[in-house]
Amino acid sequence: MHIQFKRMEAKLRSVDLIVEVHDARVALTGRNPEFYSRIYAIRPHILVLNKMDLIAEKHRGIQHILWTDCKRRAKIALRDLQKVMLNCLRQDNRFNRTVRPEYQVMVIGIPNVGKSSLVNSMRNSNLGLKASAVAEGARPGVTTRVQTRVRILDNPPIYVLDTPGILYPNTRNAEDILKIALCDLMLESKTRPNYAADYLLYWLNKNRDFSYVDYFQLPNGPCDDLPILLKEICKIKSLRTEVAYPTGKLERWDLDKALSLFLQMYRHNKLTDHFLDEDILFREKF
Repeated sequence: MHIQFKRMEAKLRSVDLIVEVHDARVALTGRNPEFYSRIYAIRPHILVLNKMDLIAEKHRGIQHILWTDCKRRAKIALRDLQKVMLNCLRQDNRFNRTVRPEYQVMVIGIPNVGKSSLVNSMRNSNLGLKASAVAEGARPGVTTRVQTRVRILDNPPIYVLDTPGILYPNTRNAEDILKIALCDLMLESKTRPNYAADYLLYWLNKNRDFSYVDYFQLPNGPCDDLPILLKEICKIKSLRTEVAYPTGKLERWDLDKALSLFLQMYRHNKLTDHFLDEDILFREKF
């Protein structure tokens, strides 16, 4: 983290605007506080909450925050972002950068929130290009260093720097870590999938969201025990695997596959709502 921050700070002298991309499902969780003191205090800052298709409409009423869905190349959201970016760029004093006709924007955020997708979407939408300028993928850690700048607009000329995702290493709250893991914003090697699945089941039952019962057609209704739930999913989906023993092969339920299906249900937008920070909003209101 320290090395990547140093590289980003070294680029700030030529940067006119910071665009922070974060996952709308955890809009208040996981944002790196180091960005505030080391990056935002120096340049104008826009917050973009990506993956808006994964949360209910009632959670999108916050003003002065841009909601996007970069994977689907939502043109209206991209136009809104471009408009706000141009307003910020034209209003800010550029000081030592006044002699340069082009603008430079740095895109930052934690891993796997859609930074590279946003860069490619803006470039493709404005310049009519289909090929991706920066690598993107459905897992954290695809971007490993500050990238070469990418042109996203001709008039005025705007270039974007894509950066690697940086998680805050001093997170002490176990629930925050589980939320980040559930949203696939950290490498699975850093946590165990069964912890994320257990938290998901707890969160669904706590919020009385029993859409998982209908999704898997559970005959006995809601369940609060993950091993029992996984065994039920195995029975419904006929998930079996063979295990080799000295005496031969035995068949057993494929609980790992059931665990993967349960997590995919959340990550692939199969539930009623996917917003994990509603309890934080409730505490702030009262």
